[in-house]
Amino acid sequence: MKEFKFYFIYVGNAYPHKNLEMLIKVMVLLNKEVKEDVGLAIVSSRGVFTKRLEAVVCRLSADSYIRLLGFVPDEDLTKLYRASVAFVFPSFSEGFGLPGLEAMKAGTLVLTSDIPVFKEIYKENAIYFNPFDIVAIKEAMRTVLGMDTACRAKLIAKSQVFIKRYSWRKMAQETLKVYEDSVGI
Repeated sequence: MKEFKFYFIYVGNAYPHKNLEMLIKVMVLLNKEVKEDVGLAIVSSRGVFTKRLEAVVCRLSADSYIRLLGFVPDEDLTKLYRASVAFVFPSFSEGFGLPGLEAMKAGTLVLTSDIPVFKEIYKENAIYFNPFDIVAIKEAMRTVLGMDTACRAKLIAKSQVFIKRYSWRKMAQETLKVYEDSVGI
């Protein structure tokens, strides 16, 4: 497997609304424009949608840029996030957006669709793009590739502070309170 100096990462399932075919097309365009090859690691459990994605990678001749990694254990996933240029989340729609928060916690930038749920969850701690516009996605990725180290570090540090508002413990406590209130405890 070819090693990349720079790579983006996507983590999640490969359902059509995740817009991964567009992301693969972006990677082909991006690699035509940059001097050094840039990779995309896709972490997604194997299934029918991943098989379809493999066919897209082949059809677009993108196999030299795209790595379909399947399932990755949490400790390895954290390392992949940290070593990446950014996490890319090009979804058309989502219910929440946990992988972006995981990416922030791991210490990487988040590039994501400019959709209401992501704006609500990530606030100003992500770089947004129009998920229907291939050029907009590519330009967001180019922006990150060209970002100076100080600016990158500042954005990551800001998101590291922001991410502290989310925790499994807090969510469990709030859920328990809802249950207790509903039964009058």
